[in-house]
Amino acid sequence: MRILWVIHDVLEQFLPYVVKGKPSTGGSWITPLFNSLCNNESIKLGVISPIVNGQYFKKHTEEAIFYSIPIKQSDNQRRMRQPTIGFYLKVIDDFKPDIVHFHGTEKNFGLLREHVKNTIPIVGSIQGIINSYLPYLYMASSDVKYTRSRSLKNWLGKGGITSMKKKWETYSKIECEIFLQNQYFIGRTLWDKSQAYSLNPKLNYFHAEELLREPFYTTDWDINQCEPHSIFISSGAYPIKGLHVLIRAINILKGKYPKMKVYVPLFQGGGKPKVKDYLLGDDYPIYIRSLILKFKLQENFIPLKRLSAVEMANQFAQSHVFVLPSFIENSPNSLGEAMMVGTPTITSFAGGVGSIIENEKSSLLFPIGDFRTLAYQIDRIFSDKSLAIKLSQQAKQVADRRHDIEITTRQYIDIYKQIIIRHHESSSSV
Repeated sequence: MRILWVIHDVLEQFLPYVVKGKPSTGGSWITPLFNSLCNNESIKLGVISPIVNGQYFKKHTEEAIFYSIPIKQSDNQRRMRQPTIGFYLKVIDDFKPDIVHFHGTEKNFGLLREHVKNTIPIVGSIQGIINSYLPYLYMASSDVKYTRSRSLKNWLGKGGITSMKKKWETYSKIECEIFLQNQYFIGRTLWDKSQAYSLNPKLNYFHAEELLREPFYTTDWDINQCEPHSIFISSGAYPIKGLHVLIRAINILKGKYPKMKVYVPLFQGGGKPKVKDYLLGDDYPIYIRSLILKFKLQENFIPLKRLSAVEMANQFAQSHVFVLPSFIENSPNSLGEAMMVGTPTITSFAGGVGSIIENEKSSLLFPIGDFRTLAYQIDRIFSDKSLAIKLSQQAKQVADRRHDIEITTRQYIDIYKQIIIRHHESSSSV
């Protein structure tokens, strides 16, 4: 079976072959599935990655065939240009796939369906859904005083919350077309299933879980080894991630736990914003720094650099609790990683989270944006050792089942086979 993947990021093993352009990296949830599928002798994988200012090239490796195609900046966020379509079709003609699998509806390569001959089935994996996320971006930023935190760059229309809203509003129309044009989608939660059917009631939905990176399968949390009264949040880059909600919760708890620590990757710290921040920075990070300063929490929030998989797993193991204060998520990998390590988790009841955890058993929940309940739930874990251990043990049991490598890999192989058969039957009957 010849499977051609279309992904936004360049997988780590292919980065050495990229000699031109600005490849984006990420997609940590994709690499483990790629590695597992490559071990199946019945499968031949091809991978396309569009690279800004890149070039067309093809590289045979032991695992797969890697293709790079050139795009311009922001090409993935607007309608496909004819040259870009031509490069995609060139790859498809060369690889001759039995099925094409595009990862994510947030990029425009889901529009390939109208350009690829109908005899080739195409399936899309649902990651986030911008069309459905957009109202939550407005909700998340409604209590953020970002206007007074805007930099000169933001006022000139570059970056920041206002720019993000405009981009999402524009792209959501393209994403709606992607759902309407394609017949087959893979998802994981009740939330993404309901959103997908609302956008296209006639689509065929298939369920498959995601795999995690290797360090999360081999790292274990121990309450006697973690740092007491420490919190880990994996992202606070923009309002939807809810870092401002956590800050307000910490402000409530600081009297009882004055030395507690909150570790945040890619965080600028809690000092007073500088002149250069107001020139070249972005409104949300500036607002976050100002909020931390307002509540005098500079000593409580600890910035971390970008973490590797090993470093991330170790951070989970060292933390007393992992908090996910997002306004919307589908199936956040960070939550799955925390549960696999066994770190006690507290999460907002956002999007697909209800398909991943069970309240009071594998995690503790709080209403979206409710910093008071979040503070209460953090206090429960900090003050109750037996509760922390119970949440850890049950979360790990759930994660072991959800992210089982053999079962998940088989799910995808079976889905590919089902779609190929179903598509050929429907094509031949037309």
